[in-house]
Amino acid sequence: MSEQAAVRARNPRGQGERLREELLRATERLLEEVGSEDALSLRAVARAAGVAAPSIYRHFSDKTELVWATLEVSYERLAEAMSGAAAKAADDPVERLRAQLRAYCRYAVAHPATYRLLYETRQTPVDPERLAGHPAGLLVRSWQQALTACEDAGWRVRGSRSEAPYVLWSAVHGRVTLWQVMPSRKDTGRLDRFVDEMLQLLLER
Repeated sequence: MSEQAAVRARNPRGQGERLREELLRATERLLEEVGSEDALSLRAVARAAGVAAPSIYRHFSDKTELVWATLEVSYERLAEAMSGAAAKAADDPVERLRAQLRAYCRYAVAHPATYRLLYETRQTPVDPERLAGHPAGLLVRSWQQALTACEDAGWRVRGSRSEAPYVLWSAVHGRVTLWQVMPSRKDTGRLDRFVDEMLQLLLER
């Protein structure tokens, strides 16, 4: 069958959102295979979604926007899991931050393929202005707000305040990664204890 014959029929008016979702799903599958934005072919995405390549530009200005939109779906789910856990925690800013960090670990454990896609997809560098719009900003802002709430309650954040959210992020990501790859018994309680230890090191009265 020729490539033109393989292209599916155009979506009826009002179904552009469905095409967008099909493009995102196709991109996710291909990123799992190639592991890099540079190695991703828009022609391959179009073929997998059953559309002509120019159709992609009706929804995404370039390949970077397409990749970020694909990752954004998972970042949003992770951020929602964190905020949901914080909302159920005790009315104490440290406990809410603890709940966020534990929820991050639980999400990574429960969705290993999605988590690998977020952190193993090599992305094309962009200028700082555009980087500010990266979907991972959802996590950074969430931790930034949580730390501010801790400070408002009388806690002091050790070290550089501007780097503190990244300290949290890199610490839980690194610990989860070790937990996943090391041939040890998979006890999620060890992740909880790590979160407790990290907060003791980062926060003080």
